[in-house]
Amino acid sequence: MKIQFLCPAHRQQMQKDVSKAIQFWQVGFDTGQFYRDHMLWTDAIPHLGCAFETAEILLTNQTVEPEVSWDWFSTSACLLASTFININCNTQAREVMWLAINRLEKDLQKNPVGHEWVDQYLRQLYNELNKLIAHDCTETRIGTQAHKAVEPLTLIH
Repeated sequence: MKIQFLCPAHRQQMQKDVSKAIQFWQVGFDTGQFYRDHMLWTDAIPHLGCAFETAEILLTNQTVEPEVSWDWFSTSACLLASTFININCNTQAREVMWLAINRLEKDLQKNPVGHEWVDQYLRQLYNELNKLIAHDCTETRIGTQAHKAVEPLTLIH
């Protein structure tokens, strides 16, 4: 499953016009952050999703300094994933994290010169993914324990 926020026409436009893509990323990121600051999670998601996809386009086109592109991309991914978590859409959060990790690992193979930068962002993404997995495991364990606590009472009757 691939999460998509940009329509094909906008995607093409962003690929052709770097300054428009940079502006679009900034507006999407800032607007998404504004909604997050006000705990309007569902309002933030489309804006952060567009910022995430636009950052990936900038990363692919290599039109912005690689360090800047990696930063924008990983920061957008973390904010989008954490926003999904805030509305209990953990599957989408994991998907965003894996998309970002896979994309940066691909960059690492293509551009070993910037490995220390990419490594830094990969560590951040893996840490966030591990927190999400731990959170999922904790919720599952709590749900299982609550279910097991009810079973003996049912057996007594």
